[in-house]
Amino acid sequence: MKLLLIPIFCSLPVLAFGGEIYRWVDKNGVTHFSQDPPADAAYKRITPEVSSPPASANAASAAQKAAEKVGGELNKTREAGLKLKAETLERCAKARERITFLEEKTARRLFKTGPDGQPARYTDEEFNAELDKAKKESELTCN
Repeated sequence: MKLLLIPIFCSLPVLAFGGEIYRWVDKNGVTHFSQDPPADAAYKRITPEVSSPPASANAASAAQKAAEKVGGELNKTREAGLKLKAETLERCAKARERITFLEEKTARRLFKTGPDGQPARYTDEEFNAELDKAKKESELTCN
């Protein structure tokens, strides 16, 4: 049995290269394997079975694909975070600008469009509501 296994193990490198394998039994009953068919004996051509790559190669490929997917998701998350931060900073700047503008003015000096489409002055309550609104926006976005 051991003698039979030795030629098989010796032929494994040949299997890896995809060459043709021939098997025959000589007059003494010894089984032989070769890349070349014998000239004086009946032989059988053996077609090696090709197996899939080892599980470790498939696992490594799957792991790499998963890492690329996670990396892409991280990039998207990072970009979304940076975009949100930029928008927040812009809202903060606008709120502070609005506070500065309102604190420099008084209700009597500011106009808005009235319900009839004509300019109307802010009341003190409307002015204070606008100033409070700008301060709340500043608190939310600037801290």
